Amino acid sequence: MKLSATVMVTAAVVVLSCGSPTEGCGCSPAPVLTAGTWTAIQLLVTPAGQSQIDILAAGGSLTIVIAQNFTTSGSLVIPASVNGGTPFTASMAGTVAFPSSTLRATFVQAADTFVRDLSWEVTSGDTKLSVTNQTAGSASFTITLTKQ
Repeated sequence: MKLSATVMVTAAVVVLSCGSPTEGCGCSPAPVLTAGTWTAIQLLVTPAGQSQIDILAAGGSLTIVIAQNFTTSGSLVIPASVNGGTPFTASMAGTVAFPSSTLRATFVQAADTFVRDLSWEVTSGDTKLSVTNQTAGSASFTITLTKQ
């Protein structure tokens, strides 16, 4: 199965209404999310009109490292077998923001991937980040990251 370029790359521009959560910008109370390495234990993509693809089972990965100052690093790897024969790797360098709630997070990154187009829910205390059946581009995503 192939993930189209529109699934992997979107043209959305993320604009923050305030500075980092640690600057006391008044957006919301301090977030509950803590620093650490967050690794995908589930990464399912359903392109429009196609069957669901398990990116992890195909050999892909998603790791985001969140520092105490809410900067991020890490990588997204989509194997060639599910991306039309071309492997895809993107840096997760950027920041994490909490635009409306301490229990919702967004990633602000230079890499133009679905990761920054999704609204992530902080669950199980601060040990999971997840999205369930959210649409970005022409695909639906169900992803769970756990704190290592």
